[in-house]
Amino acid sequence: MLVWHSSFAALTGYSSSARAFVLGLDAQGVPVRPLYLYGADHDEALFTGKLHPRIEELEQQPLLLNAPQVVYAPGDRFSKNSGAYRIGFSMLEVSRIPPSWVVQANQMDEVWTPTLWGAEVFLASGVRQPIHVVPLGVDTAIFKPAPPRTKLTNHTIFLSVFDWGKRKGWDVLLRAYRMAFRPTDAVLLLLKIDCRVAAHPIQEIVALLPAPSPPVALIYNQPLTLAQLVELYQSADCFVLPTRGEGWGMPILEAMACGVPAITTDWSGQTAFLDAANGYPLPVRHLTPTGLDHPYYRNAEWAEPDGGALVDLLRRVVAEPAERQAKGRRAVLAAQQWSWERSVQVVQQRLASSGSYG
Repeated sequence: MLVWHSSFAALTGYSSSARAFVLGLDAQGVPVRPLYLYGADHDEALFTGKLHPRIEELEQQPLLLNAPQVVYAPGDRFSKNSGAYRIGFSMLEVSRIPPSWVVQANQMDEVWTPTLWGAEVFLASGVRQPIHVVPLGVDTAIFKPAPPRTKLTNHTIFLSVFDWGKRKGWDVLLRAYRMAFRPTDAVLLLLKIDCRVAAHPIQEIVALLPAPSPPVALIYNQPLTLAQLVELYQSADCFVLPTRGEGWGMPILEAMACGVPAITTDWSGQTAFLDAANGYPLPVRHLTPTGLDHPYYRNAEWAEPDGGALVDLLRRVVAEPAERQAKGRRAVLAAQQWSWERSVQVVQQRLASSGSYG
């Protein structure tokens, strides 16, 4: 048995990908025991009000303390690993991981992270235990292209999906969008924003887009079903996220799987799957201190995207639809190389190679 120690129902990237890993391993016949990281198993259902039924079933299995265990969470949670063979699986979006992560990572038997870029960051930060790349994935049976939309067909729709915060580069995006287009241009910037911090996104958006500005539509703190999220991606012509750093970049890959090419920063996790053939890599001016006091980001650097280059890329997407569509077709093919089936296969291969399982 493999114990997968994480969260499974929260509205976070860790939870959604932990579900995919556990359900994928289970589908392959691998005995896997999900274990809630932040309390007893039943606590998660109480906190969230829901839990995937198969995850709930798997949690009824006995917990074997002599089984190998993956802690899939930020690296300062690795100390929760009680397995006979201990694996820490994490990622971060900046130029180094915190010292507390390094200390705990070096107490694992091995460390996993989704990208080669991330592995290099872990190594440069002082992790001395073996580091292995275990990619995340996308469900290409769900995230897939759709027929061309029938509404706003004369408009170029840009979509951005993100949690509100400085790291996501929303300020770079809004300034570039206003500079790139006139209020009368046939464009639309569609923002899906979730805000879980004390902030005022709408006021800040209005401040950067004073009238007259090109049109913007906002979906704010509205939970979408999976089908609605897929439809949202499929409605766009181009995904855009001038992020300052990503551990993986799941929305970018989901958009690509739907045939939507992405403009995104040419630095950090998303460089694993986005390139100039299938998207629009956004140049970086330089690395700069995050300026944040959060313990994960303190004394670290991230990328400063080139706002002028973003203006040029936004205009290029509108001016060259044939190129945009060709990149979209290649984006689908690229995303298909990053299926969850492949990710689960890498986990199985890694466990077999370590000698910790079976």
